[in-house]
Amino acid sequence: MIMRASGSSLTMLAASVIAVAGVSGFMLWPAFTASEARALECGRLLTQVARYDAIFIERDRMLGELAQARASASRVLREIPAVADQAHLMRMLAVGASSDMGTQTIVAGDAIPASASGKGGLRAVPVTVEMHASFERVMEVLARAEGDRRLVRPIHIEIQRVAFDPNARGAKQTDGALPLVEARLEFDAVFGAAITAAVEEQP
Repeated sequence: MIMRASGSSLTMLAASVIAVAGVSGFMLWPAFTASEARALECGRLLTQVARYDAIFIERDRMLGELAQARASASRVLREIPAVADQAHLMRMLAVGASSDMGTQTIVAGDAIPASASGKGGLRAVPVTVEMHASFERVMEVLARAEGDRRLVRPIHIEIQRVAFDPNARGAKQTDGALPLVEARLEFDAVFGAAITAAVEEQP
């Protein structure tokens, strides 16, 4: 015996399905709307975070460039003190005794105008360094002068190799010792106004 659903039963079933779907949709629609809003907000926040990340990256890049600029400036900028400070010059140019250091004489002269015109209010202390030492120690003194925090300008450099004379008074030569040279280094140390001057970096 075959039983068939009546038309009224099918109608009621369809109405029930539609009612359930309507109620479910009515209940789920606010959640769906809230989900869409949250998705949009998340997208906005991610975009903002990406923008902040780009700002931080740019900031780090600029800080790195600033550090490099400061390092470059420290290599080419020199201070011009208000006073001569000859004691600092003597300490800076003096080297210690060693097997490759014979004699060293440092003489600071009277202050003179720092420029040929004599204008500008800046003055300079002429300093002469005479050495009987190895070439490396002479270059050490030159590097000290050029690398000092204040503006010290090399004016004249004269280096001569001296042949060893066994008959000279007190002459002695040690195997493996570096050959000594006679050097005369002339500088002037600028002072006057407490400003910072840019000088050409020495190679």
